[in-house]
Amino acid sequence: MADSSPSRTDLDSNINGEASSAKSPTMEQDSATAANPSVPRRIWKKLGLNGHMLMTMLKGACPPVISLALYQSAAFATTFSTLGYLVGIMSVLSFSILPRSKFFQTMMFNVIGLCIGAAIALLTIYCAVQARIHTTPVSTKSSDGPAPGAPTYTYNSSASAVCAIWLFANIFAANSLRFSRPQLQFPVIIYSIFANVASTYAPQFATMDQGIAFVEKLLEAFLAGFAIASVVNLIVFPQSSRDVVFREASEYIAAIQGVLKAQNGYLRSLERKEMFHPPPKDDDKAVPEEVSAAKAFKGALAALTALHGKLQGDLTFAKREVAYSHLGPKEIDELFKKFREILLPLIGMGSVVSIFDRIAENREWKVEENLKGSRASDTTDEKLEDHERKEKERIKWNEVIKTLHDPFELMSLAMMDGLNHASYALGFSKPPKTKPSNDLEANEGEARPGDDNYGEYLSKKVKLFYEQREVTLQTWCNQRGIKTYHVTGRLDGDTILDDPEGDHRNQRQLYLILYMDFLLWSTGKAVVDLVRFADTKVTAGMMRRRKLVLPGKKRLRKWIMTSLSPHEGSNDLAPDDAEAGIANVSLGASFQKRKNPEHLPPINAWQRFGNKLRSVSHVMASPEVSFGFRVACGTLSIGIVAFLESSQQFFNEQRLVWAMIMVAIGMTMTAGSGVFGFIGRIVGTLIAACNSLIIWYVAGGTGVPVGVLILLYFFIFVELYFLISYPKYTVVAMISMVTQVLILGYELQVEKVGVAAAESTGQAYYPLYLLAPYRLATVSGGCAVAFFWTFFPYPITASSTLRRQLGESLYLLANYYSCVHTTIRMRVEGAGGSLEDRKSPCRRLEKARDQILGKELALFAQLRQHSNSTTYELTLGGKFPKAQYDTIINEVQSILNYMSLIAYATRNFGKDVGTSSERKWANDFARVLASIHVTSQEVTSLISLLSASVTNSSPLPPYLKAPSSYEISTRMKEVDADILSINHIAEPGYAAFAVTQVASSLIHDDLDKLLANVKELVGETDFSFHIISSTDSSDASLPLEQGKGKRD
Repeated sequence: MADSSPSRTDLDSNINGEASSAKSPTMEQDSATAANPSVPRRIWKKLGLNGHMLMTMLKGACPPVISLALYQSAAFATTFSTLGYLVGIMSVLSFSILPRSKFFQTMMFNVIGLCIGAAIALLTIYCAVQARIHTTPVSTKSSDGPAPGAPTYTYNSSASAVCAIWLFANIFAANSLRFSRPQLQFPVIIYSIFANVASTYAPQFATMDQGIAFVEKLLEAFLAGFAIASVVNLIVFPQSSRDVVFREASEYIAAIQGVLKAQNGYLRSLERKEMFHPPPKDDDKAVPEEVSAAKAFKGALAALTALHGKLQGDLTFAKREVAYSHLGPKEIDELFKKFREILLPLIGMGSVVSIFDRIAENREWKVEENLKGSRASDTTDEKLEDHERKEKERIKWNEVIKTLHDPFELMSLAMMDGLNHASYALGFSKPPKTKPSNDLEANEGEARPGDDNYGEYLSKKVKLFYEQREVTLQTWCNQRGIKTYHVTGRLDGDTILDDPEGDHRNQRQLYLILYMDFLLWSTGKAVVDLVRFADTKVTAGMMRRRKLVLPGKKRLRKWIMTSLSPHEGSNDLAPDDAEAGIANVSLGASFQKRKNPEHLPPINAWQRFGNKLRSVSHVMASPEVSFGFRVACGTLSIGIVAFLESSQQFFNEQRLVWAMIMVAIGMTMTAGSGVFGFIGRIVGTLIAACNSLIIWYVAGGTGVPVGVLILLYFFIFVELYFLISYPKYTVVAMISMVTQVLILGYELQVEKVGVAAAESTGQAYYPLYLLAPYRLATVSGGCAVAFFWTFFPYPITASSTLRRQLGESLYLLANYYSCVHTTIRMRVEGAGGSLEDRKSPCRRLEKARDQILGKELALFAQLRQHSNSTTYELTLGGKFPKAQYDTIINEVQSILNYMSLIAYATRNFGKDVGTSSERKWANDFARVLASIHVTSQEVTSLISLLSASVTNSSPLPPYLKAPSSYEISTRMKEVDADILSINHIAEPGYAAFAVTQVASSLIHDDLDKLLANVKELVGETDFSFHIISSTDSSDASLPLEQGKGKRD
C-alpha cells in the first residue's frame, strides 16, 4: 500500500505546512528509475499483469493438461476407452480458478445435476429398450459401442422417437431453470452435454445392461474431470474466498486513496482563472484542465464503485467459508460496513463535478471566450459589460476554491495516512521499513501509520479540520463584505447585501462550501472509524494469532435456503459475456402481484384452486419457459438427424452431437447477445482449430505426446489471460480451450487406443488436419442453429429487455425515495428509535434502503450490459435510441446517489449532540423542520408514473410536470427568521442541512431532465382535438380541418 500514496516524509511535511525543497540522491535515483522503466516492466504494466493473475493462469491450465496426460496411462485408457476426451473437457468447464467456496458450491450443483442427469438418462434408455423390445424382438449388433460392455444395435424407429421426446423434455426443463437461476449456468451446460450424449446413443442399445454400462462410464468420465479440477483447486496455488475479499479490501483502500488524489486534482484545476474557458478554435485536440481532471475524478470514483459491488458479491461466499484465519464472518461484515460509510460521502463529493458543470452552463462561462475572437464593431458595450460581470463572478468562484485548498489538501493527506494505517493493522499490506528520525522536535506530537497511538492522532486531525472550517467561513465572509467575525466563532449579523440576486448567489456559494466541508469531514470521520476498528482487532489480539473459523448454524441454514434463489450467487465467468453478472432482481410484491381487473379476490376454496390453476398458464407464458422451449427446439433441429434411419450413421460418423451441444451453450436470452455470441463462438473455434494445428505439428505430431501437452499448457495459459482480463470475450476464450482439448484429446486418445477402437463407436477417424476443419464446421453449424432460434419465431431483443428493466429500475427508485421520505420524517419527529434495536423503525428502514440500493446497483450493471448488446442487434426500421436510454440510466443513477446522500446527511436530525447551545439550536431546527413538512410523496408518484409508462410502452399523461423545487430554507425562514441566520453556520446541523438543500435542488434538476427524456422516449397523450374557445371557429379549433368526419 505504500506505493499507492505519497511517502511518509512528504505527508508529514505537508501536514505541518512545510515542504522539503531538496531530494536525496536515493530519491532522485528512484524517481529516475520510475520515469524510465525497463522494457519488461513496461510490457508487464501494459498487459495489466500481477502476481495473482499469473498464478491464476498457471493454475487454470493444469486440469486439462493433467487429464490428457493421464490418458497416456494404460489403466486410464482401458477404463475410459473412447470417452477419455470428456475428462479433459469437464476439467475445463469446472473452472478450477474460482475461489474455494464458489468452486465447491458450483461443484456441488454440478455433481447433483450430473447425478440427476444420469438417473434420467437411465430412464430414457429403459423406455427406449422397452420400445425396441415391443417392436423389434430380434436386434442385430452394428458396432462395439461407445464404451466397454455397451455395444450398439441396428436402428429402431420407436426407440428413436422415445429418446427424441425425452431429449426435448430434458433440454426444455433444464434451460428453463438456467434462465431463472443464473448461478446454474455451468451446471446446466454440463447437464445438457450429458443429456445430449446419452440420448443420441440410447436408441442403439438393446438391453438395460448395455445402457447401464454406458451411463456408468459416461458418469465416471465426468466425475473424473470434476475430481482433477477439485484437486487442482485445493493444491495448486490454493485460494479461498477470504483471500479474494482481503485482496479486494486492499485494492479498495488504494482506490479510496486514488479518489482522494483525483478529487484534489480536480479542485486544483478550478483554482485557475481560465477554468471552463473553451479551448482555442485553432487547436481541436486541446482539452481544458478541469475537463481532464473531472474525467479522472469520475473514473476513479467509478472504479471504486465497481470494486464496491464486486466486494459485496464476494463477501457472501467469504462469510460462509471454513477457514483458519484472523477475522471471522462478523468482522468481515463490519469491515465492509466501514468501507460503505467511506464510499457514501465520496460519491457525494463526486457530484461536485456536476454542480460546477451546471454553474458553468448557467453562467455561460463555456461560451464566454467567443467575445475575444469578435471584431470590435461586433462587440457592444452591453456585451463587454456582461463579459466583465462574468469574469468577476468566475474570479469569486476561484477565490472560493482557493480558500478550500489548504484544509482539503491536508485533510486528504491525513486520510490517506489513516487508510495506510488500517491496511497495516489488518495485515493487508506491510509497513515500510523506515529509520527513526533524529529530529526530536519535528517528531514531537506526531504519529506515523502503524504506531499504536495513530488512531488518536488522526482523530485530532479530523477534529482540527472541523474546527478550522470556521476560518474558511470567516475568509468567505470577509470576501463578501460580511463584517465582524469574532474569535468565538459567531457572526454578529446577518448577510446584508444590496441586491437580492447577489444574496441568493452568496447563499448558494455558502451552501456549496458547507456541502463540500461536510462531506470531506464525514469521509474523515469514516476513516477514523475504520482505523479504530483495525486498532480494536489488534488490541484484542485477533491479528496476532489465527483461529479456526466456522460458519454458524444460522448462516448455513440461510445458505441452504437461499442457494437456489433467483438473486443468489455471482456469475462472473458465465459462458456468454451478456450473461456474466446477470441475476434476477426481486422487485417486491407490489411490482409482481397486481390486482386483476377481470377477477375479484377468491373467497372460497374452489376459487383459490381456480387461481392456482390459472397460474399454470402464466408460468407457461413466462420468458423462462419461452427460452427453454427455444433451446429444446434448436437442439432437436440437429438431434432429429440422430433419430432418423437414413441419417443416424452420418450423425455418429461426423460427430454432430457437438453441434447439438453448441446449441445448449450458444443460445442466449436476447438477440443482441446472440449476434455477439454467434460471432464470438465461431472466432473462438477458428482460433482453436489453428492453435491445434500449430500445437500438433510443431510438437512433432504422432508419437510425441509430451511436446503436445507442453504446448497445450502454454496456449491455455495465454487464453486464460484474455478470459481474466477481458470478461467481454469470455465466450471466445472458453470455446477455444474446450475445442483445443476436444481436438487434441481425441488425437491423443486414438494414438493410445488405436484407430480400430476409435472407429468402434461408429465415428470415422480423421487425421488432425481434417479433424480441426470438421470441428470448425460442426461448431459453426450448431452456432448457426442457435442463432436462428434466438430470432425465431420472434426475437427477444436486448432493446425490449433494456426497456423493461429500465422500468423496473425506475420502480425501485420510487421505492427508494419513499423509504428516504419516511426515514427523514421519522428522524425529524424523533420517532425512529435506536439503530441498535433490530425491531426499531429506523433500523428496519435502513435495512430496506440497503436492500433496495443493492437491487438497483445490480440492475444498473444489467442495464449497461443490455445497452451494449443493442450495438450488435439487427434492427429493421429506425435506429434504437441508445443515447436516450444511456442518458436516462445515468440520470436515474444520479438521482439515486443524491437520495442516498440525503439519507446519509440527515442521520443526526433530531438528535441531541454537542454543547448545550448546539443542542438548543438543533432542537429548534428540528421543531421548525417538523412544522413545515419538508418531504412530499409527489416525487414518488411521478417516478412511479414514469416506471409504468416505460414498462408498458405507453405515453405519459398530458400536462405532466415535475414537482416544483422545494425551497426548504425559504419555508423555514417564514416560520423562524433566525433559524438559518448566518450566526449559526458553525452549527453541526447547519452543514447537514446545506447538504440536504443542495442535493434536493440537484434531484429537482435531474427530475426535470428525466421527465423530458422519458417523455421524448415514450411520448405524451395528446388531447388537442377540442374547442379552445366558444368564440373561435371550428377551423381554428381543430388541427385536421380537412379530414373526413363531422366538425364540431
